[in-house]
Amino acid sequence: MNVAEAQAPMGGTGTAEELLARLRASDPARRVGPLATAHAEAAMGQFAASGVAFAANSEAMETRYYDAVRELIACIKPTAGDRPILNEGGVYHGCWLESTGTINAELLSRFMPQVAADTFAGFARHQRGDGLFPYKLTVDGPVFSQIQTVTPLARSVWTHHRLNGRDSDYLARLYHAMASNDAWLARWRDTRGTGAVEAFCTFDTGHDLSARFWHIPDSPEGNDPRRYRADNPLLPFIAPDLTANVACQRDYLALMAEALGESGDQWRDKAEASRQALFAQCFDEEDGFFYDRDRNDQWVRVQSDVLLRVLACEVGDEDFFAEALSRYLLNTRKFFAKYPFTSLALDDPRFDPAFDYNSWCGPTNFLSLIRAPHAFEHHGRHVELTWMLYPILSALFRSERFAQTLNPFTGRAGFTEVYSPSILCLLDFVERLSGILPRPEGTLWFTGLVPYQVEHRDASHATGYARVVDGRRFELVNDGITATAWRDGEWLFSLPKGVRAVTGRDGSLKGLIGMSVAPIAGAVSSPEGTLPFRIEANEQLEFVGGTLVRTRPPRLTHPTY
Repeated sequence: MNVAEAQAPMGGTGTAEELLARLRASDPARRVGPLATAHAEAAMGQFAASGVAFAANSEAMETRYYDAVRELIACIKPTAGDRPILNEGGVYHGCWLESTGTINAELLSRFMPQVAADTFAGFARHQRGDGLFPYKLTVDGPVFSQIQTVTPLARSVWTHHRLNGRDSDYLARLYHAMASNDAWLARWRDTRGTGAVEAFCTFDTGHDLSARFWHIPDSPEGNDPRRYRADNPLLPFIAPDLTANVACQRDYLALMAEALGESGDQWRDKAEASRQALFAQCFDEEDGFFYDRDRNDQWVRVQSDVLLRVLACEVGDEDFFAEALSRYLLNTRKFFAKYPFTSLALDDPRFDPAFDYNSWCGPTNFLSLIRAPHAFEHHGRHVELTWMLYPILSALFRSERFAQTLNPFTGRAGFTEVYSPSILCLLDFVERLSGILPRPEGTLWFTGLVPYQVEHRDASHATGYARVVDGRRFELVNDGITATAWRDGEWLFSLPKGVRAVTGRDGSLKGLIGMSVAPIAGAVSSPEGTLPFRIEANEQLEFVGGTLVRTRPPRLTHPTY
C-alpha cells in the first residue's frame, strides 16, 4: 500500500508524501558537518548506526535538531583516561555522577550506546578502594569531595542493559561496583541511625544556590565526604532525594542480581527499609511534600524540585502521584510555570527567577526536565507529561543556545551553552512526542503527536522520524492529522493523531495509549485490516485475538491554580 492509500481515510496525503521523501533523503552526517577528531567521527558513526533521522515541514526545526546532534558530539571527549565519554558541557568540564553519568547517559544510550556504556563504566573504573564513587571525572582524574547524587545509576545502567545487547559481564562489573558504593553510603551517611541518607553540604545534591541549603556550606568539612561541620546548627540533613535515590537504586540492584543468577530479595528488603525511612523522616502528610529534616528535627520547609526527584525514584502509588500532580507539579502557584518545572515553588517568597547563572532557587533547569518523564510514565501519565514537552520544545526550537536554565516565564535561554542535558532534552523530547522510542521492556513507542508553538501565532507542524532497531528501519510520519509507520520501506500501520502505538521490537502491534485530553475515535489500519477504536486520555488498550481490550482505564489530572 502506498502513502496515499494508507492515508486516504484521514487526509494529509501531500504533506505525508513530502515528509517521507524528505526523511528518506536525509543524511544526518551531512547535516552535522565535518568533525575534527577521530573520537567525534566514531560518535557520529554510532549515531548513524542508530538510524535516527528527523524531518519537519519547518527547515528551522530540522536545522536546530541537527545543531543538537553536532553539539552533543562536541560534549564527547576523553576524560579521566583515554576513553571518550560524555561531558556535561558548557562551563562544566567533566562528567558528573548526578547527571552526565546517569540520566544524560541513560538518554544517550538510545543514540550512542558505546559512549553511554563507557560513561557509566568510568565511575566503576575510578571507584575508590573503600567503595565510594567519584562525584565527577575530569581530564585530571576522578574527584571525591562530595557525593552529588540524584538519578539512580542502577536504573540508568539497567535501562542501557535492556536496550543494548544485555552484556552480562558488563552488568556484573557495574553491579558489584554499585553494591560497594551502597555499602559506603550506609556506613558514612546515616550518622543519626534513621536508615535514611544524609546530606552534609549543598553540593551533595547539586542544588547550587537553592534556598533549601541557605546557611549550609557548599562542600563538606575538609572536602571529605565522610565529614560535616559539627558546629553548623543545622547539619546533617536527612535528605529525601538522597534517601529515595538509594531506595530506587536497591530496587534495580535486585533486578540486576536476578539477571546475574542471584537472589534479589535482600536488595528489595533494603529498598523497602529505605522507603519507610523516607516517609518516617521526610514526609509531611499535611503538606503532601518531602522535606529535609535538620539536626534539630525541624523540617526544612522549602518546596523545591526535591518532590520531582523523589517521584522519579518510583516512590508512591498512582493516587499518591495524582495528588502530587494536582497540588504541586501542575499547580501554577507551585511548579507549573509557563515553561515548567521551576526549581523552587513559585509562591515561596525565596523564589528567584534569575536564570543567567547556575541557580536552583527558581529558574527552570534542564536537568529537572530530562529527569521528569520517568516519574510521569512510571504512573501512566503520558498526557500530563506532554504539557511540559510542548512548551519546552517550543523554547528549544527558537533558542540559539543549549543552555542550563530557562526563564520560567518567557522561555528565554539562560546560563551557559553547549550543555548536554538541554541538547539531550531536545533529542529525547522529539523522540518521545513525535518519534520512535525503544523501551527497556522490549517494546517500541510510535507517538502520533507533533510539536506546536506556544508563543504568538499558532503554527501547524508536521514531522518525520526514522530509527533502526535490530537491523530493521522504521519510519514514522506525523502530518498533524494521521500518524503513519513503515518498516523496511513497507507500510506498517496508520492511526489518527493523538494516539501512541506500542509495538514489539519487530514492529508488531501490541497496544495503544491515549495521548490526547480529548477522546480519540478512529481506526488503526494495517495490512491485516482495519480495527475501529475509541480511546481516552492515558487509557491503554491491548491487541488480543483481533480485538482491543482495555488494560488501563483513562485517568487525567487537570492543572490547578
